Amino acid sequence: MSHKPHGIALSLVLSSLLAAGAAAEGIGGLSQAIDTPRAPSGVADDFVILFDFREDYRALSLGLQPSDWLEIGISFPTYDDDAGSSSGNELSFGVRLLKEGTYTPGLTVGIVGFGSDDRGSGEYVLASKTFGAFAASVGMGWGRYALAVPEDRGTDDGVIRTDHLFEGDAAPFANIVWDTGVAGIVAAAEYSGIKGAEADETFAASLSYEVLDGLTVTGLVNNQGNAGLRLQFAANPAQSLAQENMGRGPHPYVPNTPARASQPQPTAAQVLALLSERAEKEDIRISRFVMEGDTIDVTASSDKDVVFARTVGRVARILSAVAPANITTFRVTQNTGAFDSNVVVLDRAGLDRAVGAPNAAELAWDATSFEASPRNRPEGLITDRFEPRLTYGIAPSFRADFITSDTLELTGTLNANARYTFSPQTFAAASVGYRFLNQWTQEDPPAEPQPRSDFTSYAPDIVYLQSLSVRHRFRIAPELYSRVSAGLFERAYGGVSGEVLWRDPEQNFALGLEATYVQKRAYEGWFGFEDADASTLIGSIYANVGTNGNFVILDAGQHLADDFAVGLTIGRNYRNGWRIAASTTWSEEETAPLKFGAEVSIPLSWTSVEGGVGATNLFVGGQSGDFGSRVSGTGLLYDELRASDKRRIEDGFGEFWN
Repeated sequence: MSHKPHGIALSLVLSSLLAAGAAAEGIGGLSQAIDTPRAPSGVADDFVILFDFREDYRALSLGLQPSDWLEIGISFPTYDDDAGSSSGNELSFGVRLLKEGTYTPGLTVGIVGFGSDDRGSGEYVLASKTFGAFAASVGMGWGRYALAVPEDRGTDDGVIRTDHLFEGDAAPFANIVWDTGVAGIVAAAEYSGIKGAEADETFAASLSYEVLDGLTVTGLVNNQGNAGLRLQFAANPAQSLAQENMGRGPHPYVPNTPARASQPQPTAAQVLALLSERAEKEDIRISRFVMEGDTIDVTASSDKDVVFARTVGRVARILSAVAPANITTFRVTQNTGAFDSNVVVLDRAGLDRAVGAPNAAELAWDATSFEASPRNRPEGLITDRFEPRLTYGIAPSFRADFITSDTLELTGTLNANARYTFSPQTFAAASVGYRFLNQWTQEDPPAEPQPRSDFTSYAPDIVYLQSLSVRHRFRIAPELYSRVSAGLFERAYGGVSGEVLWRDPEQNFALGLEATYVQKRAYEGWFGFEDADASTLIGSIYANVGTNGNFVILDAGQHLADDFAVGLTIGRNYRNGWRIAASTTWSEEETAPLKFGAEVSIPLSWTSVEGGVGATNLFVGGQSGDFGSRVSGTGLLYDELRASDKRRIEDGFGEFWN
């Protein structure tokens, strides 16, 4: 992965700039040059998060490309103009009807704001052609693509409308995008027939800079005297950003034939030396090794590869080549940092039968079983010698909140994190945050602190202490995990927390129980508390369902507002580290609305200074509702152990031989 010098600092500077004027309005999550549309240009599963900021307009947009000919977008725009503030949401589609030929253009049709006829809706038809590093489009647009301030084109009675599509005033547009091939810089220019305050037609230009892999900052300007800023995160949940150099392992599997038994057999020390040398070349660390009887027992981990099944497969291939003939079982222990969570037991004869078979991954899985890691094990030739260490990194996050406001309120925060680890089980951590994007102003604190709805009373535009806590994790029994935490957990709460989690490695579900006692943190300053406390007791069921990392989490118990609430989260953990989830919460309080939200977590190696896997997070829905809310930042154990679930490992067994 390439790292551009000073990229993070530059992104912060650009993100903090205030855009002057009101340029043309946003794009609904579909492909665009600047503000006019272009044909889908990505591949299947491409995912984009866009944030547009103009003086009189802002929008958060999410775009997904299920295939190379279809785009789906959803946008949450907010308009501020002479008519006041208004907001909405837009479901959009872009369909490529004809693919480009050698001499013929492609044809694309798009609808932004499907089912709605408000000011954000629009339709277009365009022809596109690529010439080397240039991509050009020409087309005709309706609605938002024809009028500077589109008018409602019918009566919206809260039902899906289609009678206004491709009707009313229309205007031509054209654009060209140039990938300069220099330092991640892309230039674009466009024309549209939209009349503005300064001219009867609109010409616009933009310059984009890929600050870091997946993160692009764009400056926009047009001849109407307007300018704007756009941030874009682009990635693909089927193609990890953290593993771009992960190729096929160089060591083939060597079957254990009878002839090997008649040859000189290596000692345990020789096997360890060869295993460590070859594993290191594949970014695999061997932290424990025991060869006893007919079994080799190792603990293996990789900071670069989040697919543990692939790590297990590479260790098994190396052992097949270097292990003595009498070894019949390979035991590979998975470590999460605090815990040895699983022992993946591989039958060597079963792996021998799988080699070369069309269903080799399935046969390898049939030769695999799981055990809980023992709490105490005998010393091996090497045992991980832990040394206290300081680690640090950065973690951007974006939150769009519309629980307590009828307009989208978006914040972008950069958290600088530091952790001092005393032992594998115990660490102290701190996080300092700064909101480089902020769309709410500080309000006076309420007469009595509230669980969540008073979040705008916290100072928004200063560096603040997000968290400062100590956490200790330990095992009560092989299948029973526990944790205690104390300190400042999040911006609003600090206190103590304890948790117990039952998890059987042979099962696809786990049970957890968390109890907390917290005090409301002061609205001003890094330290201090308000005169308000709360306690929670929440039980959780974590279940892996179906295949491909699908999961369900069910929470129930006493929440921060002293209400009984039930929460449901459904999502997917991708093998490459992506996490996408949607959640809803019901509270016993009759006046409480049903809360909902969504979360996207994207692994980006540049968020970790050490070169490991950090994450950029996007939250839609917020935590501002008082009812059905719980404390965050306590360190739920399942977040650390989810990669050890049997179903997660099984999902990755298609890459066992890679």
